[in-house]
Amino acid sequence: FVPAHPVAGTENSGAEAAFPTLFEGRVCILTPAECADEGALSVVEGLWREVGSEVVIMDAERHDKVLAAISHLPHIIAYSLVNTVAGIDEFGEDITRYSAGGFKDFTRIASSSPEMWRDICILNRAAILDMIERFKGRLEVLEGHMAGEDWETLRCDFDAAKKVRDGLQAPEVEENGE
Repeated sequence: FVPAHPVAGTENSGAEAAFPTLFEGRVCILTPAECADEGALSVVEGLWREVGSEVVIMDAERHDKVLAAISHLPHIIAYSLVNTVAGIDEFGEDITRYSAGGFKDFTRIASSSPEMWRDICILNRAAILDMIERFKGRLEVLEGHMAGEDWETLRCDFDAAKKVRDGLQAPEVEENGE
């Protein structure tokens, strides 16, 4: 047995959400046990390379911490943001109706399976809680810049994030948006 986690997909679940290029240019993380059979590892690694994935091998603990940061935390933030905005009632209307590109793009993953994400939170609780604390710390930094009217430092913080984000390369997806 060689555990594999393709880091691919959309907010849609199930086999019907698959598409031919789903794994091309995506990372697939293998987390073999120390006693894993080398032949089995080679076969699994070859399979993922054959479908176009970049294979990375790491231990399960590192996998859980990495995924808590780059996958689990964004989902939790998206769910929280949608619930925060939907819960604002001081305007006397559902303000989500004014959602445009930014809100919809940012919260797309809040359409993911709630059952699956509940289970992920149960299984990776410690790493996710650590990431939530780190994120809260970053929000407090931004809050401090704004409260102190330190607009240039705020801009520098945004600029640093923009540079990191601009450096991310996403694989092309099919025209149907899948």
